[in-house]
Amino acid sequence: MTIPVSGTVITFIPANGSISSLGVMDISESHDGMIAFATTNGLSLYDSGWATIQKEPWNYDTGLQDDFIQTIEFDDKNYLWLGFSAGVQKYDGISFTRVGTDEFFSTMNIHEILCDNDTIWIANGYSGLNHLSEGKWNWIRPFTEDGPGAYYISSMAKDHATGNIILTTRLHGIWEGVSDEQGIIFSYVSGPGEQYGKMTTVVDYPFGGVILFNKNIILHYSESAGFTRITDPAALGYGVTRINDVAVTEDGIFIIGTNNGLYGYGNNEIVAHINRNITGITSNEVTKVFPDSKGRWWFITKGEAGYYFSDNITEKIPVTMVNEPIPDNSNLSEPPTPIRVAVHYVSDHL
Repeated sequence: MTIPVSGTVITFIPANGSISSLGVMDISESHDGMIAFATTNGLSLYDSGWATIQKEPWNYDTGLQDDFIQTIEFDDKNYLWLGFSAGVQKYDGISFTRVGTDEFFSTMNIHEILCDNDTIWIANGYSGLNHLSEGKWNWIRPFTEDGPGAYYISSMAKDHATGNIILTTRLHGIWEGVSDEQGIIFSYVSGPGEQYGKMTTVVDYPFGGVILFNKNIILHYSESAGFTRITDPAALGYGVTRINDVAVTEDGIFIIGTNNGLYGYGNNEIVAHINRNITGITSNEVTKVFPDSKGRWWFITKGEAGYYFSDNITEKIPVTMVNEPIPDNSNLSEPPTPIRVAVHYVSDHL
């Protein structure tokens, strides 16, 4: 199966004026729609065109710390947080600021960052978790009474239905953090390991719960319903032997990077398949995927970066919200301007 006739694929080869490297470790989107790529050769930014920021030895105080960026995430103030093998920086669009030192972090190897409103979660080395909340750093020690029973946190995501934080770990399974007035308590999630193997990665799911996956299976997890199977390589068809990356669009389509191209999967069927039969695609090995707010499905292969854009994406419809009636004794001469918000319909997503 190939992409719909109405779809478009745009590709980019690493070069000056393009993405700096295909070694993309992480992708994030700013509140104003700029796409940031953490690569092994600097920070690449895409808006109407490309820009790349790289380390400058003479600009250590306000410049990029290292060209090898392991993880990135925009926070609620639109600052970009960057994690390296030796620390954290924050980027305000002009300069980079060093965040934290060994005063806060017992180890400086930062491999995952999660921004949850005004709280920043950082997984570093084999030291569990640190989080910044209300201006204070806190270390959640591994194997303490309320902490996760794991040293190395490999990925993190928030359950939007409950507000809980879900963790995958390198050696110690899945953990769920529940917050209350006293703080946060982590508990082990009895996972599907015996049936499906260790879940290596957890990612965001817009409709509540989270998505967990490894190279052999994609699952949905929620506190109320437990684990639900989404799909596996066999269901994606001939030639697929490995799942490399997964993300979910805001209308419920699973974007799946595999050894046989990029798949769009929704309502238990394949809705798009992009591989090297498409002009501009030279490799079937899709290592990273990311759906943005404009409806583009970004992907990274061994040969190029690019995005797919369907002309049939769900239309976003401006809706006028009705204001509360004005009391008879109001001094207002006319009602306030109605608020307009962008909404859209979503399909059945599980």
